[in-house]
Amino acid sequence: MAGRWQWLHRLGSPRWFYATTTRWLPWLAGAMALLLAVGTVWALLYLPPDYQQGDTSRILVVHVAVAGASLSFFPLMAVAGTVTLVWRIKLADMVAKNAAPLGAWFSFLTLATGSIWGSVSWGTWWEWTDSRLVSMLFQFFLLLGVISLRAALDNSATAARACALLSIVGCINVVVIKYSVQWWNTLHQPPSPISMQVGSPNGPEFWVATAIMAVAVYLFLALSLILATRNEILERESKAQWVRELALGAT
Repeated sequence: MAGRWQWLHRLGSPRWFYATTTRWLPWLAGAMALLLAVGTVWALLYLPPDYQQGDTSRILVVHVAVAGASLSFFPLMAVAGTVTLVWRIKLADMVAKNAAPLGAWFSFLTLATGSIWGSVSWGTWWEWTDSRLVSMLFQFFLLLGVISLRAALDNSATAARACALLSIVGCINVVVIKYSVQWWNTLHQPPSPISMQVGSPNGPEFWVATAIMAVAVYLFLALSLILATRNEILERESKAQWVRELALGAT
């Protein structure tokens, strides 16, 4: 039991996180670049046009991957916020702080790619009666609200607690986004079944390309969040001896 708590304590150490992720970064960046290149080339050159949507279906490879990743931010922030509230681990608050703007960008890209696809498939860029569109837009504004709330509060501890509570509430909207197409009649179609039959709608060509792109997007998410958190660590721990030694070593 003592070893487990020691491991958890080390996991929450900014210095340990910075040193460990230094070794991870090249592998994450390499895997992300490789999968992103493969997924992009597959979607643009080898994915056959959909029998109804034509080449517009290629946008869905990116849209589905980015949309799925965008739903992970509020749960991630809620977990990090809970750790901050209960155990006062400052690294968790650093992760939560930097996840919010990154989540806002992912939500924006989800709305943008969805609107581009909808302008062709639905004949409209936006539809206020579609519950998934509106709930995703609400997530975007919620994330902007988290960012604004943290910036508006001078006391860092108070800001961390307030943003943690708002992140926990934001998880409710994630559930709404996920099940909106099943609860209400919207323009968004229900989840498409995964089919591995060649030539079928949304067959293996589409799902393999989407899976590759999804992994690439999640790797990009992890890489971006790690880099942002590392910068936050250097800023908050600027007076620590190990940061000073790191700066001297860099020069």
